[in-house]
Amino acid sequence: MKRPASFLYEPILAVPAAIAVLCVIYREIGLSRPTPAAVLYIIVTCLACAFFRALHGRDRLLLLGAAGIILLLPALYGLRDISAGYHFEHRYLWLLPLLGVGCDLCAVLCRRFRAARYLSAAGIIALLVVFLVRRIPLSQLCVMLFLAVLLLLLADETQRLWRKSGHTDHALHLTFIAPFVAIWFALTLLFPASEKPYDWNLFRNLLIRMEDFAISISQMRGRSGPDDFDSYKAGFSDQQASVGNDISEDNKSLLRIERTAGSPATSAYLAGQYCDTMDGLTWRSTVTDDTSECEWDYLETLCAFNRTAHSTDYLQYLELRVTYREFSSRYLITPQKTIPDPSLRSVESLYAEGRNLLFSTKKGMNDSFVIGGYRMNLLHEVFLDFMENPQPITEEKWNSLPESYRNLAGNLPYSGLAEYRSRMAELYLQPVTLSDAAREFVAEATGDSDNPFERLMLIEQALSGFTYTTKPGQIPDTVTDGSSFLTYFLETRRGYCTHFATAMTLFARAEGLPARLVYGFHVPLAPNGSTYVTSETSHAWCEVYFENVGWIPFDATPGHSEGSFWSVYSERDKTPWEPTPQPSPVPTKPVKEPEIKEAPTRTSGLRILLFALLGVVALILFAIPVLLIDRLLVNRRFRRMTTAEQITVLYRRNQRLLTYLELPCGEDETLTEYRERLRPLLPDDAVQWLSSYETYLYGRTAAPEKTVAAMQQGNDALTETFKEMSPRRYRFYRMINRLL
Repeated sequence: MKRPASFLYEPILAVPAAIAVLCVIYREIGLSRPTPAAVLYIIVTCLACAFFRALHGRDRLLLLGAAGIILLLPALYGLRDISAGYHFEHRYLWLLPLLGVGCDLCAVLCRRFRAARYLSAAGIIALLVVFLVRRIPLSQLCVMLFLAVLLLLLADETQRLWRKSGHTDHALHLTFIAPFVAIWFALTLLFPASEKPYDWNLFRNLLIRMEDFAISISQMRGRSGPDDFDSYKAGFSDQQASVGNDISEDNKSLLRIERTAGSPATSAYLAGQYCDTMDGLTWRSTVTDDTSECEWDYLETLCAFNRTAHSTDYLQYLELRVTYREFSSRYLITPQKTIPDPSLRSVESLYAEGRNLLFSTKKGMNDSFVIGGYRMNLLHEVFLDFMENPQPITEEKWNSLPESYRNLAGNLPYSGLAEYRSRMAELYLQPVTLSDAAREFVAEATGDSDNPFERLMLIEQALSGFTYTTKPGQIPDTVTDGSSFLTYFLETRRGYCTHFATAMTLFARAEGLPARLVYGFHVPLAPNGSTYVTSETSHAWCEVYFENVGWIPFDATPGHSEGSFWSVYSERDKTPWEPTPQPSPVPTKPVKEPEIKEAPTRTSGLRILLFALLGVVALILFAIPVLLIDRLLVNRRFRRMTTAEQITVLYRRNQRLLTYLELPCGEDETLTEYRERLRPLLPDDAVQWLSSYETYLYGRTAAPEKTVAAMQQGNDALTETFKEMSPRRYRFYRMINRLL
């Protein structure tokens, strides 16, 4: 048991290491995936290397010959194969055994040198760290195989350093430990594992809490004083802008946004304050009564798209967790088309002033809430097609909304919709006088379009061609209202978000549509984890009211509207378009093409069978001359030996024959006892040689040549006995030189 088990040391280390490397480089060696056949090929290679070390002489030569023939047959087939690049396409046939042999050599070094074990363990750790840092995807199987090798190396080194008695061969210890490592490996693979990588949320959240605590300590200002939101509204006066008419840049972390549910949006508009009146060059919120604008808008938009074939082509739900950081405000930060959950309203004591939703008490550092809303697919042609002729919202359609939506919005009656629309026109359709330059700009931008939504989209597109800058310069004193501002802005064609949003709002009102300006944040959302909202993301845009659809956002600021687009249902998993073949103008008689008979090809199964047959024949043809030459060499070497060496060889041969006859010598049995036990079982000639050998062994004879002759005679007698008792085994052992 000791010797065979010790030869398993190298395969125990080499097999998992080779398979792990295969899982990393399988594409480079020409495989589409790490197939079971490739894994089996590596295992056989590693076991063959261990078997090679256990063999001696002619047996090693036979094993090398078998391996050479197995590798040579595919190579010879590639020489006759007509396809180009055969050897490169099938390079795995030679690289897989090379991988197994290379890992086996590393295991041999680990067995002999401590430095090799430490270098191998350090190399595995470094490799895994590189894969982790570079975000190179690895399968669970691959990582577990690397860790299994690391665990085996650790166990082996522990065995070497442990002072112990009894069996001290570390190779045997590793062999006995290997089954337990295999069980651990199998159980680990059987347990379910997430497809997503570990996101370290526990440590990330701990770091965030520590950072928030540090900020709150350094801030030390409480929640009193003016609303911070006013500081991040880019207006046109000293009361609304940071410094004059330019925007001062700071990068304070105001909010933290975490996606909790909904669509995989890349960005989100988060509204803070809705302004209805432009007082000089300052936008203000003058509506103070609760007209349920948020609820009416929510229901009207959902009702408009409720009966469409695929409502997700127009609306996508997004839910976010908003956490205040270096920011304090009474305004509820909301996505588009939102309505707070009743639980949030009851807990936070929210109330409405027009469209604005405010907390009863000012919120600040570490205050958090979850808010959801719908975003609109404004830039897709399906939305434009819908807006060309939106269907009127009837009472039946209004009442067909799901009960959950209506209850969330306070179950507003259809009879109040007309009053709500009239109220929107009263509050947000203030008169705007356009100058000749402004009318000319609108006419050039809209062309002959008569659809209100399309006209606004064209105006938005034209404005987005202006230059964005945070340093537009001082506005002249002659610019005092909306009309003069439009004339000035169309002349300079430069400004920041509030310039573009103001122009868009005024143009929409000039088109006869209720419009308002919205202050908030345009936030690029991280695919995973948290997004930090800084003052740099503060933004302003326009919202326009369309009957039978609701309020629709328009953002003319360059580079800020691309988030309002996603692929619709009909475009997902769509096959490439192919032109329809046109009929020929002149009918022609079809010409029957001659049939081409393809040459029959061998199937892969027949090819494998052919390789197997050729391999067996080649092995036989290789083994015959090897065994004949080995027999000649053994006999020649025996004749040239000294008498003492010949006696040793003959004793080994006779003991082998007795083992074949199932009559081996016992460990505690003397030669005399052994001879007496064999006498009744074997002929005298097959037993008498033991007396001559015993006499020679104890120095009682001066003529060792007689001992050689007696032992040779005994060898011939044992051979004849073996031949008579088991003729088939005799022929086989004689053929492979096991009787020599």
